[in-house]
Amino acid sequence: MIMGIKIGGQGGGLMIVLERKKSSKLIGLESLLRRLPQSEVEYEYFNKVYIQLRTGYEGELQVDREWVELSLSNTYYLFHNFETVNPAGNTHQIDTLLLTPNFLWLLEIKNITGRIDIDQTKNQLIRTSLDGKIESFKNPVDQIERHVHFLARKIHEWKINIPVEYAVVIVRDSTIIGTIPANVPIFHLSGLQSKINQLYKKHSKVNVKSNELEIIKNDLLNMYHRKSWSPSVNVSKLRKGVLCEKCAYKNVMKFVYGNFICPICGNKSKVPYYEALLDYRALHSEWISNSDIRDYLGIDSRYAVIRLLKELNLEFEGTYRNRKYRIPEFIDV
Repeated sequence: MIMGIKIGGQGGGLMIVLERKKSSKLIGLESLLRRLPQSEVEYEYFNKVYIQLRTGYEGELQVDREWVELSLSNTYYLFHNFETVNPAGNTHQIDTLLLTPNFLWLLEIKNITGRIDIDQTKNQLIRTSLDGKIESFKNPVDQIERHVHFLARKIHEWKINIPVEYAVVIVRDSTIIGTIPANVPIFHLSGLQSKINQLYKKHSKVNVKSNELEIIKNDLLNMYHRKSWSPSVNVSKLRKGVLCEKCAYKNVMKFVYGNFICPICGNKSKVPYYEALLDYRALHSEWISNSDIRDYLGIDSRYAVIRLLKELNLEFEGTYRNRKYRIPEFIDV
C-alpha cells in the first residue's frame, strides 16, 4: 500500500512511502493452511514454510516500530517491503529501504534465535539453537548485496550520484552474533539509531537536492511490483466453503437468509465470507463468476450471490451472464 504517513517531530521526521504488508506468499500460505486438510502429506511442509515466513514478518514489524523513536532532522522517505522485478524476471524483496539526501540505506531483517555465525567462504548462515541443534540458512549478506548491486545499477542509469549502503539487522537482543564478516554491518535492533548516526558522519555531505530526492522516490515507486505466488498443490485437495474462524477453520458455515452461520458454535458473521473470497484469489484466481461463488461457498441462489457482490462493489468485466468479478488483494471488514 502506498502511503504518505509522516512520523517524527515538527520540521522533520520520516515519510512512510510504502506501508509494510504481508507478502503474497505469506498470504497464500495462510489461505492454503485453512483449506488443505492436515492429513495431506504436503501440509507439514507448507506449515513449516509458513512459520518461517510469519516469524520473519513479525520481526520486520518490530523493526518498523523503532523508526518512530529515531532522531532525524529532516524529512526522509521510508519504503517497507519494497518489491520489484529485474529484467531477467527475478524478484528483489528488500525488507526496508531508507532514502535520504545523503545516502540510500537497504536493510535485511532477521528474526532468528540462538547463536548465528556467517561463513562467507561457504555462503551460509549457521544457527546454533540453545539445545545445540545446528541449522543452515541463506546467507543474508548475499541476499542484501544482490539487492544493492541491482539498485546501484538503476541509480547509475538515472544519472544520480548517491551512496548505497546496507546492513543486516538482528531483531532479538538475546540472539548471539558470533563470527561475521568484518566489512558488513550486522547488529541488534537496539543499535539502529547508532548506525544511522555513523552513516551521517560517513556521508556528511548532502548528495542530492530535494528535487532529485523526489525523482528517486518516484522512480522507486514506478519500479514497485508485487509478484504473485501460488502453491504447487492439487487444488482438488482443498476444502471449499466459508470456514468458521471461531472453530479454527474446522467447520463449514451454512448460508441462511443472507448470513453465514456455523452449525457447531453458532457464530454468525460475514467476515469468514470475505476470507473465503481472499482464499479463492490466493489459491485459484483473482477473477470469479457468480457460478464459481455458488460452487465454492455452497450457495444455491444466484440472486443471493448478486446481493452479496453488490455489498462489496467489486470491479467486474463481461456481460450479465458472462460477468466475472475481480477479488481485491485486501477487503476492508
